[in-house]
Amino acid sequence: MVASITGNPALAGSNIVNDTFYQAFIWLDPFAYTAVIKHFSASAEQFNFALLINRIMVIVVSVMLIYVLLRFASRPVSSQPRSADASSTCAAPPSTQCYQAVELHGSAFASFMTLLKTSVHAILTNKLTGGLLLIWALIVCNTVASSNGYIEPLSTLAYTSQDALNHFAFDMLALLGTCLVVLWSWQVTSLARSSNIAQLIAATPMKTHQLLLAHLLTIFWLVVCFLIFAALGSSIAQWLTGSEYQVQAYLSTLSLVGLPLSLLAVTCVCIFHLCRSQVTAGLLVCLIVCIKFTPLMTYLGLTHTLWSVAWTPLQAPDTFWGYRASMSSYWPYMQVWGLAAFSLVCTAMMLSYRGAGLSRGPVSRVHSLLIAPWGLTVAAFIGLHLQLVAEKPLTNSHKREEFKARYEQLFSGWRDRAQPSIEHLDAKVDFYPLEQRAEFKLTYTLVNHHDEAINQVLIGRAGFYKWADVVFDGAKKVSFDQMLNQAVFEFDQPMAPNETRTFVSVLSYQQPILWPIRGHQFVTPELSYIRSVPFIATVGYQTNYELTDPQLRAAHHLVSQPELLPSTLFADEAAGSGRYDWMRVSTTITTKEGYQAVAPGELVSMRSQKGRHIYQFETHAPIRAIASWLSMPFSVQTKQQNGVTLQVFAPEKSKAAELHLSAMADTVQWFNEHISAYRAKQLSLISVPRIGVTGYALPQVILINDDVGFRAQPEENAGFDQRYRRAVHETAHQWFGHDIGNGVSDDSAFLVESLAKYVELVMLDTHYGPTAVDALVAYESKRYQQRRAMDFGQGRALVDANQSYDQYSRATLVFAKLREAGGDEVIIAALNSLWQHHGYPKRPANSMDFVRYLKVSAGIAHHDLIERLFLQPPAQLES
Repeated sequence: MVASITGNPALAGSNIVNDTFYQAFIWLDPFAYTAVIKHFSASAEQFNFALLINRIMVIVVSVMLIYVLLRFASRPVSSQPRSADASSTCAAPPSTQCYQAVELHGSAFASFMTLLKTSVHAILTNKLTGGLLLIWALIVCNTVASSNGYIEPLSTLAYTSQDALNHFAFDMLALLGTCLVVLWSWQVTSLARSSNIAQLIAATPMKTHQLLLAHLLTIFWLVVCFLIFAALGSSIAQWLTGSEYQVQAYLSTLSLVGLPLSLLAVTCVCIFHLCRSQVTAGLLVCLIVCIKFTPLMTYLGLTHTLWSVAWTPLQAPDTFWGYRASMSSYWPYMQVWGLAAFSLVCTAMMLSYRGAGLSRGPVSRVHSLLIAPWGLTVAAFIGLHLQLVAEKPLTNSHKREEFKARYEQLFSGWRDRAQPSIEHLDAKVDFYPLEQRAEFKLTYTLVNHHDEAINQVLIGRAGFYKWADVVFDGAKKVSFDQMLNQAVFEFDQPMAPNETRTFVSVLSYQQPILWPIRGHQFVTPELSYIRSVPFIATVGYQTNYELTDPQLRAAHHLVSQPELLPSTLFADEAAGSGRYDWMRVSTTITTKEGYQAVAPGELVSMRSQKGRHIYQFETHAPIRAIASWLSMPFSVQTKQQNGVTLQVFAPEKSKAAELHLSAMADTVQWFNEHISAYRAKQLSLISVPRIGVTGYALPQVILINDDVGFRAQPEENAGFDQRYRRAVHETAHQWFGHDIGNGVSDDSAFLVESLAKYVELVMLDTHYGPTAVDALVAYESKRYQQRRAMDFGQGRALVDANQSYDQYSRATLVFAKLREAGGDEVIIAALNSLWQHHGYPKRPANSMDFVRYLKVSAGIAHHDLIERLFLQPPAQLES
């Protein structure tokens, strides 16, 4: 809430509501957000005196509060009995007190209900509980209201209840819910002790299981109240902002996130019941919370999803496919954790004594009954672990690092060995969307471009997948590393220079059940998308498998690799090196009736047979060796531009699709007129769900996130349309990235991302005017200043940059300055030289090649400016 009203740039929709309040919070903000952000906005050399005073004040106040609480907690509780009722039948003095037998009335159920009502009433009427629930509702209301309509800067979204829920239900609710569950578990289980009636309850006929069940139902009701207050706060925010209300979204989302929270609450209650010491129980619960919300186990090298109690991989849904990305993995986790919670409840019922900890009685045969639930629980966890590994062998970062290190240790000798190149890939792909499965038969045509014969070839597959069946006529497999998915094939007759050979790889893809969809490979009824890298078999040594982090390389005893910056490595034009990795692709896709198909190349035929559609695609020239295959039940909108068929696939026809087509057409036309014609006959843009990218370009295929690309609208005073800008950027990657800008592994992303930002400026200027350019420059300038303020490094030259804010935002500012100084003619001339001297199949270009051509086209008068903009650190740019 503080961040939203003090202009914190980390929170969407935040702004300074009152300057006096803002100045006060520079000193009084308990989290120091305001002081830190204020310091970043000022000079980095200035001492942050306000932050120092703020921290001292917070520490002093915290110590005082802890002291007061400890003094209050240490006060002795009076143990003197209350004065006897005047109507008591036993009026004897204390020294001669008499005791009378009391006859119990009512059933065990009535006693249980009385205990349950007493527990619920005691917690809910507690002022702390009421205050916390009210604060929670206000936090949710503020979060939803301040985020209403936000999707990205300069864009807005017609919010629904699901959008509102996504802002708090999958992160903030879990964290604060866990903290409250821990507090309430302690309060519920210690209620009798704090009220000095623990011994009284122990003397009653109340059974242990009745007491435990009452506590469990109490904590469950508190969790329900927590969810109700969350729904109440969000609903009020939606009512205030007028967004679309969806009752079903509230019921489904809060139920799904509430179930794990309830299981965690059960775990905490049982721990407090089983431990004789509340301190011990508290430490155990704190350890569970620490493991759940910190990278402790990863730091210890024990990364696993099952360390986090009651955790599930449930992801926030979207309007594209709801919970499709993670629902299949949610219930298996819930079943395992539910079984574990049940076993823990059984243990607490049988081994604890009325909430006082483990019973001191002897172990009997009855206790052996616990073997059954715990045996099932252990078996369930082992089964879940084995299935996780089977679906994804490299289950965590440690295994991925180990795979890469071992790969380099065992196969680095192949790095400089002559290996054939893939000249042609013939793909036969069968999509079965309802079964979430795809079958592949890939025929590779290899050619030896070396001057020497090749006796052996290394064929492998990424460690994320199982080995693919390989049939290589004229060669036999002489070795195979099952752990690394690498096989060595030896030719019966050496492969002579310029000779071609073929092999066939057969593989399948089954959508994992336990791993949510977060990347580029998935097959679902809503959309199927497979990217060839890293899915299909590889030929030769793969340098992208190597570890690049110096510390990781040292930890795995690998030879250190000195970091050579492009500005130094390619300073001399003669130092340029690299090789284009391109191939021709033929594709035959079969899919379910009613589904479209997309692949690289021109669609040369389409027919139906036996209830399936059959599409054939052909690239008439080599493309960068990253193929993709997609199938979706979408409508398509098309447009012709310079002989290129532009296509937009989306769940529904919309004006957004028309805008994307215009952006694609404008970009294709500009490149055709000024730089180089588009190499293919077809370019497709597909609406995709949240898979970690807002925009992503593949050869002849563009992916745009549905929320930012199709649901979003520009703000009233945005200055430009983010949808148009993004479509231009991704279309430009057909030239910058998939034409020029690949083949040199040691180069930066300058030729790919930074030059695409230049095209954004040109397209906005051409079709929307200088006002749109000014708006883009202002937007990128703000982004750059904010991100730069958070980076304490010295910064790099633009051609060496490895930070996204440099490659995108700073590049926009650099090219805006360059356009102002020398005009587009200078830059276009440099780009033409780049294509003339480095277009496929000539030597691939690097970043310094562009700088050299730019100096030639700009003339000596602009050399200092070019040096400052492209070859010096950002501090020089800012000055």
